[in-house]
Amino acid sequence: MEFKDINNLINQRKFSEAKEIIIKFLKKNKKSNLETLKISREYYAKIYFTLSQICVQLNELVDAKDYLLKHLQINTKDLEAILLLANLQLKTRNIEEAEKNYKKILKINDKYLPAITNLGFLYEGVGKINKAKKYYILANKIEPNNLKFHLNQIRLNPNYLDDKKFNSIKNIISGNNILEKDQYLKNFILSKNFERKNDYFNEIKYLDYAHQDFLKFNANKRSYEYWLKIIPYYFNKFFYKRSNERIFKDMCPIFIIGLPRSGSTIIELIISSSKTFKHTLGETSLINYSLINNYNDKLFNVSKKDNLEIDIKFIEKKILTFLKNFKISNFNNCILVDKSLENFFYIDLIIEIFPKAKFVLTERKIQDNIIGIYKKVLLDIPWAHTLSDIVEYIDNYKKITDFYKKKYKEKIYSIKLEDIQNLNEKKIKNLFKFCNLEFNKEYSEFYKDFKFVSNASNVQIRNKLEKNNYNKYRNYFKLLDQFKNKYNWLK
Repeated sequence: MEFKDINNLINQRKFSEAKEIIIKFLKKNKKSNLETLKISREYYAKIYFTLSQICVQLNELVDAKDYLLKHLQINTKDLEAILLLANLQLKTRNIEEAEKNYKKILKINDKYLPAITNLGFLYEGVGKINKAKKYYILANKIEPNNLKFHLNQIRLNPNYLDDKKFNSIKNIISGNNILEKDQYLKNFILSKNFERKNDYFNEIKYLDYAHQDFLKFNANKRSYEYWLKIIPYYFNKFFYKRSNERIFKDMCPIFIIGLPRSGSTIIELIISSSKTFKHTLGETSLINYSLINNYNDKLFNVSKKDNLEIDIKFIEKKILTFLKNFKISNFNNCILVDKSLENFFYIDLIIEIFPKAKFVLTERKIQDNIIGIYKKVLLDIPWAHTLSDIVEYIDNYKKITDFYKKKYKEKIYSIKLEDIQNLNEKKIKNLFKFCNLEFNKEYSEFYKDFKFVSNASNVQIRNKLEKNNYNKYRNYFKLLDQFKNKYNWLK
């Protein structure tokens, strides 16, 4: 078997074909003597490593982990392989095993930066903030000029950025050694410094620069086009070739949908506090991934069609693979909690797949929501880096959610962030009832739960709920005046 042939298939993104060739090779040589075949153990290690990376691309994460373990039986101290295994374990919520493997790496090489930063990220995700700080500080000592590590500490510690620390960071910034893709970090930190001084004008000035630099050097233009132009056009133009099996007809998934910075993570943790057995999966983007993976070319075809046929069995196949990654095989009355906020675009599709699906729509005062998104610099969201794009996305969101709230009145439960912050128990009890979950009277203590949270709220949600501060973003509202003539909902 020639690796150049495998690599050619991988470069063409023909992952299934590449996997098939390797599996055939392994089956053929399974019972053969390695010495007779003159195939070295190192060659087999390379095969298993390559196979694991192919499985990652196919989202077959259980198999990917198994092949990495086989590789590590041969190359026991391959730090890259141990790191990739730990990353997969973290992705599939096997937190303890991920932690062990990151620490295993550091026993071999205590300055291996990816393991240090990922361990910090893990501890941040489960709310062990002091441990996270420890590893970010260690990363900072190894690379003192890396602005990412300073920003991590600013995020975890509001008092980190004092005058002395800022002057130190300022020397890094003035050194002109910052990579283009990291230019946005410089301006974001400058913005944070002006924010702590209540210098609103310069805070916004440098926040704008940070977003502009991010778009210039990091933006995914294809993804940007999809979220602002393609899926808002197609959301109600899909028609479905139904699956005869309806394999998920007895599942009871709960999809938390809405906008970023709208209280969705708090809602997820409150729902998760119920004693009713369920699988809380976080932000999987499963539906979006399954659709794009199967219909990428058709969706991005420049000549938009009036409708697009979706074969449900292809989507179901991707979902089955995903559920296998989380060891979910019993679908009868199985409750899943998914917090992929973009799923408001896919409500029709989801109901075709999961007839018993329910949707919890989190809402926040819209002006606060817009400013909250813009001030955060959300790196994984391509439409979140200009106010005009944010407002356009939200306009689509409002039209689409209004459409579905009328179409599926019994399947969508709307809850406002203010209701949660003010501990509106009636509203929260109704939330549990809507989801068919046992009410937990200690729901407001969600912050004590060390469930892994990987989004931008993972620090904030480790504190007690605070009453809504209606004046928090008031100084920023004038930024939205320029859009009021076009969007009545902003008036």
